[in-house]
Amino acid sequence: MTATTALPAGSTGQFDRAALRWLGAIVALVAVMLSSWSVVTRLTEESSPATGLGPMESVDQAEFAGATGVWIEHVSLVGGNGLIEIRYRILDVEKSEIVHDFDYPPRIIHEDGFELRFQRHEHSHERENRLGATYNEQLVNLATYFSRGDTVTVLVGQHALEGVPIQ
Repeated sequence: MTATTALPAGSTGQFDRAALRWLGAIVALVAVMLSSWSVVTRLTEESSPATGLGPMESVDQAEFAGATGVWIEHVSLVGGNGLIEIRYRILDVEKSEIVHDFDYPPRIIHEDGFELRFQRHEHSHERENRLGATYNEQLVNLATYFSRGDTVTVLVGQHALEGVPIQ
């Protein structure tokens, strides 16, 4: 003997199209909310050096960014420790043009006072800075003078961001 279930009159036993559309919209909304939450969580994690928040949260970037239009993402050793990369994000296009200043090019000062300036200041892009874009500058780590964990001051124009750890 098999069990059967009686369906209401006029019912086919399947969802109608309107219910499927609502279900699809709800699933899409949940997916967008979860993605947004994931991005926000990743950007605010203390351990995330890619956002400039992790090891650099102790330095006051807000004032520096307000003056220069750039947010320092990180300073790190790359290329077998032979290069120092300064990565920054454009927050204000007009103010960020300061990174192209030939009189005061971006530079870093080691915690013991050794200063490393850009010898040639050419950028990889030929257009004006774009809002939200991330750029980087690389300096030669002379005789591997700089090491991971050292603290530097990043100078852009005449504005200093002190206490930046090298990653």
